[in-house]
Amino acid sequence: MKKAHLISLVAVLCLGAHSVQGQSLNLTLEECLRLAEENNAYVKNAELDIRGAELQRKEALWEYFPQVSAMALGYYAAHPLLEIGITDVLGHNEMAWEIQNRLESLGAMYGLNTKFTGFQKGYSASVSLIQPVFAGGRIVHGNQLAALGVKAARLQNTMQKKKTAEEIESLWWEISSIQDKINMLDYLDGTLSTLYSNVSKAIGSGLASEVDILQLDIKKSELKAGKKKAESGMRLLKMNLLNSIGVEYTSLDSIRLSKSDIELKEPQEYWQDEERIAEQMPERELLTLQQEAKELERKMVIGEALPQMGIGVTSGYSDIYNPGPHSKGNINTIAFATVQIPLSDWGKISRKAQRIETQVRKAENEKEFMSKQLKLQVEKNWMELTSTYDLWQIAIEKFDIADRLYRVALSNYEAGLISIQDLLQAETTLHGASNEKTDATIAYRNAIVAYTNLFNN
Repeated sequence: MKKAHLISLVAVLCLGAHSVQGQSLNLTLEECLRLAEENNAYVKNAELDIRGAELQRKEALWEYFPQVSAMALGYYAAHPLLEIGITDVLGHNEMAWEIQNRLESLGAMYGLNTKFTGFQKGYSASVSLIQPVFAGGRIVHGNQLAALGVKAARLQNTMQKKKTAEEIESLWWEISSIQDKINMLDYLDGTLSTLYSNVSKAIGSGLASEVDILQLDIKKSELKAGKKKAESGMRLLKMNLLNSIGVEYTSLDSIRLSKSDIELKEPQEYWQDEERIAEQMPERELLTLQQEAKELERKMVIGEALPQMGIGVTSGYSDIYNPGPHSKGNINTIAFATVQIPLSDWGKISRKAQRIETQVRKAENEKEFMSKQLKLQVEKNWMELTSTYDLWQIAIEKFDIADRLYRVALSNYEAGLISIQDLLQAETTLHGASNEKTDATIAYRNAIVAYTNLFNN
């Protein structure tokens, strides 16, 4: 295990922005899959979704705890907010005016204020604690909904990893198929080069015509153009692969894919019970979670119409009348209980609950339908596995025949039994059969991955 991690680390370092020109680096399929799981943007985002869901679940837990808050108030008015004189208390009558005049004379004599003033400045500070006792079940159901969110995020992560792995393997084998096609083009080009040399000598001896050498020139040009096209396609696929596994690169020519000989078995070796596969697929469990989530949403809506009860206590210090050097503030503590019944919202909440109920039914219908679709997908993947296997076997047989035909045609041409046109026709047949074999092999490999990914976690 340590050796594998060391190799992977070397791979990442070598593929960095400072890759040395001409340095050869070999990557295995297993290494690409591991790097994709670590660096692929979609996989990393799926991991972040799990982290976000877990934080949301922890956030919902805080609804069980008391709500504690602190408040402070201070004010200052340019003029007192409260000013009361004799006439304000006794009214505007002769007796009030007489008392007012006497107080004003005494106030002027002794320096007293004849009016009562207050609330020009003040301050207060308090701390409150409120513990919800009953919230219509919304706290409980909200926490259950958050827990479902974590499960759903993990299932989505599993599905994304499978999807990414399938895409990486598809890219990998597509690149390998192009490399196999390039190898076949090199092989054919080599045989034609040898033939070209022999035909050139035969022309000099009068045993062959210039038409033969021109036909070979055309065929060699076709092979060269096909190789250039294949190499360009392989470069694009390599860039796509390296981007998908999150590895930077500067030179694609220095990167080699180390092909490992994977034994391709008959389809029956991979078969699993369809019902068991469909039952264990994360997509099915995700549908169940979706239905449960809608049920919880409906219960939370109904909870909005139920009484909300809580208890609390608040304690603080205040001096809001007119604090001064001789003023004494007040410290007090109040315990209270609250009951809130949303009477006017019952109609609105009832309609909202009915609307959520339609979504619950939709989730049930979707689960029932998609469960059948998942089983159908299993059957479809199995049919593709068996059909691609049959096509693979046919392609192998066709290639073997075309290979023998080409070798016989080459010997017959050298013996002067057939023309150059017949030889080139055999070469074209071999080239096409080779491409069909390679494509059929890759298609069967991809079908194996698509089918086994349905039940491999």
